[in-house]
Amino acid sequence: DKYLKKGEVRFGKNVKIFENAVVKGPCYIGDNCVIGNNSLIREYVDLENDCLIGANAEITRSIFQENVHIHSGYFGDSILGKGCRVGAGTVTANVRIDRGEIKSMVKNEKIGTGLNSLGAIIGENTKIGINASLMPGVLIGSNCQIGPKSVVFENIEDNINFYSEFKGIKKKKIDPLTEKS
Repeated sequence: DKYLKKGEVRFGKNVKIFENAVVKGPCYIGDNCVIGNNSLIREYVDLENDCLIGANAEITRSIFQENVHIHSGYFGDSILGKGCRVGAGTVTANVRIDRGEIKSMVKNEKIGTGLNSLGAIIGENTKIGINASLMPGVLIGSNCQIGPKSVVFENIEDNINFYSEFKGIKKKKIDPLTEKS
């Protein structure tokens, strides 16, 4: 095989694993899953049937329900509901910058999770654009669209299209002789 397997890993039927991928158990890889080149699947991952993990992705301590497709990115301590699609470069932040307890909003009340490591929990059929950043402990509903380069700091209810505002890049022409504008 051209990939590396360590620890207890249970594979379903028709699993395809491409070159230089690493799968470290314990974990479960369901039927018809595809794991792309150079991906790292490590400890306590549950990929249900028909998941597609693109090249250069890293997943740890996460559950991907059936038919989840992701590209490159990092997914730690997260749950992705059935049918989610996630663009390249997306990251689920799973640890606060101060390494403190992660709190989540539940019924308009911020509650402690008792965890220092918790990524995002995402409902079914949600689509996330490229280079999105999901902060620790956010809850994203079903049937949502998260725009490319969006940063999600707060929960998003079901059936919401969420896009971070992008105002463009300010450009100035510089005189090459004086290096002043």
